Amino acid sequence: MELAAKYVYEVYKEKSFSKAAKSLYVSQPALSSTVSRLEKELGFRIFDRATVPLTLTPQGRIYIEALEEMLETESNMRRRIRDISDMSYGSLTIGGQSSTSYYLMSEICGEFHKQYPDVSVKLDIGNKGDTDVLWEKLKNDEVDIMFSYTTRGNYITEPIYTERLIIAMHRSMPCAKDLEPFALTWEEVVKGNIDPKKEVRDMSIFKDVEFLRFGKGSVTSQCMTAMLGDYKEAPYSIVNVRHSGMHYNLMCAGVGAVMTHDLQVSKSSYESENILFFAPHHREAYRDMYLIRKHTADDNPIVKSFVKVAKEVGAKGKI
Repeated sequence: MELAAKYVYEVYKEKSFSKAAKSLYVSQPALSSTVSRLEKELGFRIFDRATVPLTLTPQGRIYIEALEEMLETESNMRRRIRDISDMSYGSLTIGGQSSTSYYLMSEICGEFHKQYPDVSVKLDIGNKGDTDVLWEKLKNDEVDIMFSYTTRGNYITEPIYTERLIIAMHRSMPCAKDLEPFALTWEEVVKGNIDPKKEVRDMSIFKDVEFLRFGKGSVTSQCMTAMLGDYKEAPYSIVNVRHSGMHYNLMCAGVGAVMTHDLQVSKSSYESENILFFAPHHREAYRDMYLIRKHTADDNPIVKSFVKVAKEVGAKGKI
């Protein structure tokens, strides 16, 4: 609040220039001069000086009401700043478009909620088949933090989790019986420490296997091409999807083999006794999920706290 407005409000509360001057620790002439100067600038009298105690003019009443609205706004602002500093108030928007990001977001948000139960969190899991959508939202501050397999310049980019790609197929599929000697069990995949001797080095063993395909622009599709080359495609495809949940379900139904990841496998025990799992020995079999945010986002204590929790959860190695 400006000094003149502060003086006016004190006079209004005390209903006296002399009492207000004492309360403000200023001389009465200085106080009267400041109020008179403000009234001249406004073009109307705030106080009716002929009354005892001092009263407001009609215009003065409107001015004081507006002043009180400003004081309330300022008070709310200070409270919100104070509350956001001690994490008892505030909000956060997080974006992600893959099954891995969904699992990570769920686990991290669960832990974050335990520590900061009053913070409001919105999850943007837009499934539009285009990762540029979330990048644009991050750029325009519609998203505070996003999970992504890809990185771009001028952002804080930190690997939060490394997943391992796994090939999965139902025992009912053609070729499954011939490939069974190379397969891992569900338990072996979930434990995470796969014996290197059980890794598949010759990817040509899958040359007759039909795979469910992902969109050509997806990271999974690129990994499949790098590892399998020109693989056979199953007669089923999924339109406008960027995560492996539905692919995995179709695989469990025997429709086609799928390129999935250890996190997806660990979260689904459905039909596990009837699924064959294979661990490719290939540099593309590992990929990082990144936590991405603007440099200015770290000025927000809520963002900093979420990042801290995310790193703690990611460091456990198992989600």
